[in-house]
Amino acid sequence: MSFSVSPWRLSVAPMMGWTDRHCRYFHRLLTRHTLLYTEMVTTGALIHGNAAQHLFFNDEEHPVALQLGGSEPADLAVCAKLGEERGYDEINLNCGCPSERVQRGAFGACLMAESTLVADCIKAMRDAVDLPVTVKHRIGIDRGESYDFVRDFVGTVARRGGCQVFIVHARNAWLKGLSPKENREVPPLRYEMVHRLKRDFPQLTIIVNGGLTAPAQIAEQLLHVNGVMVGREAYHHPWSMVGWDTAFLGAPSQTATERAEVE
Repeated sequence: MSFSVSPWRLSVAPMMGWTDRHCRYFHRLLTRHTLLYTEMVTTGALIHGNAAQHLFFNDEEHPVALQLGGSEPADLAVCAKLGEERGYDEINLNCGCPSERVQRGAFGACLMAESTLVADCIKAMRDAVDLPVTVKHRIGIDRGESYDFVRDFVGTVARRGGCQVFIVHARNAWLKGLSPKENREVPPLRYEMVHRLKRDFPQLTIIVNGGLTAPAQIAEQLLHVNGVMVGREAYHHPWSMVGWDTAFLGAPSQTATERAEVE
């Protein structure tokens, strides 16, 4: 961005099976500056699979962040470097996905129980690249509702790993008993937990995610935190993104679609 607004002020969430490069290109036609995220890409897919295919994106998608799934610091460092070489603007670590398949790989939301390991992963990636390295996580796991849990997670990852940007889905992740879809709907939203994180860590960039759809909701959240990440609303109702640049990012409202019509 060429203007002085945080790159995390407004973003579209990484969503498996949805935010592929075609979806992101379409979103970019509707909003010029909203930060876009890839689907989660596992370290195994990049190290043992076709990295070029997994990392491909169109230059028009910038700003665009690569979300990685993994829990081995050395592997994550290698993959973060691959992302930097491909031209991504940010590397994000998934600590929020609750699916059993992801849990079997020992990453995603279950990593919230291992804050020291997450800190080591972040530090390894930060040492490997010059890009921002961020974390996306939940406010808790299973049915525990203690604020201290998420506060200590953020504090450890910030202090030991040097992470400065935390994207917080304002629901718990139930590791057993709920499907990924149910995990996006059943655990209650508790935005105040995210607001409290911002109050307790004013030096950090705190982004809220979860259940936000209307412009008025986005504007309300921006009074408390540094940014808002929108998920399913951007996928199911993409035209709602038209006007975001002007309303929330202080940028010209002309989209790529409008420019094409003028040209």
